[in-house]
Amino acid sequence: MKFVSTLDQLLTNVATLDAVRTGHRPGDSAAYLSLIKKGTCFLPYATTDGIAFAPSRFIGYAGNSFIKHAANSSRDGRLTNGEINALLGHPPVFDEALEAQYHRFCLELGFTPSKAGTFGVARKYWVTADIRDRLDLMAEQAVIGDPGLTATEKDQLIKARVGQGVFRDALLNHWRCRCCVTGCVIRPVLRASHIKPWRASSNTERLDRFNGLLLVANIDALFDRHLISFSDAGEMLVGPGISSDDLRALGCDSERRIRLTKRHAPYLAWHREKFRERGGKG
Repeated sequence: MKFVSTLDQLLTNVATLDAVRTGHRPGDSAAYLSLIKKGTCFLPYATTDGIAFAPSRFIGYAGNSFIKHAANSSRDGRLTNGEINALLGHPPVFDEALEAQYHRFCLELGFTPSKAGTFGVARKYWVTADIRDRLDLMAEQAVIGDPGLTATEKDQLIKARVGQGVFRDALLNHWRCRCCVTGCVIRPVLRASHIKPWRASSNTERLDRFNGLLLVANIDALFDRHLISFSDAGEMLVGPGISSDDLRALGCDSERRIRLTKRHAPYLAWHREKFRERGGKG
C-alpha cells in the first residue's frame, strides 16, 4: 500500500480514526484502542473537548481503513514518518504538554498508558500551529481558574503569553528597545519572544526577562519554531534546510552574535534541545 502523498490523504485518515473515537464506527473500537496504546509517533489534533491523537502507523498510508490496516500486520509507523514529515514540514518531537494530554486522552479511553511508547522509545508528536494555539489556550484557562493568583497576577501572565504587558516592558528595557539580532529599533515590529515557550513555563518563568529575546517578526518566527537557536556565547545556530540566502532574504545575518548572560543559559539549553530534535546541531 502506498504512503500518503498529500495533506488531504493524511487528514482523511485522521477523520477515519476520529469516527471511531466519537462512536460512529463502534465495530472498530478494539483495533483503534490497540493503535493508540502501541503508537510511538502521533499527530495531535484539536477536538471540541480537547486534543486527540492519530498514530503515524495508521495515518501514513494512503486511503487507509481498519480493514486494510488489519490485512497488513507488518505496517510500521517508522516507515511512514518520513512522508508525514515532508507533508507537515518538520519531524515529530517530544513535548511535555502533549505527553500530559496523551495520558489524559488514554485515561478517557479507559486505559493507563505506558511510561514510554513501543519498545520503550519516548513518544513524539508533530506540533502544528493549531495545536500550539490550543495548548496555549488550555494553559491560559488554567491561569484564569487558579484561585491562588490575584486578578493582577492573572492579567500580567495572560498578557505575557502574547508578548505584552510587564514581560514586554522588561525585554524592551533589557535589550534597549532593539532587536537583539538585527538591531532594528522599529517598536511595532519587535516581538517579546519567550525562549522556553509560555505554555511550557512556570508562572515565574513566564515573566522572567531572561526567558525572553526581543526579535523582529521574521526571526521570531524562525526561533519560535526551533529552526534557529543560539549558543550560550550568543552564536546563531541554523537548522537543516535553511540556507544563507534564505536568512539574508529574511534580513537575518547568521554571523551576528547576541549579548547573553548566564541567566539566559537554562532557557537556551531547553530551546537547543528542541532545536536538535528537529535536526539542528549545536
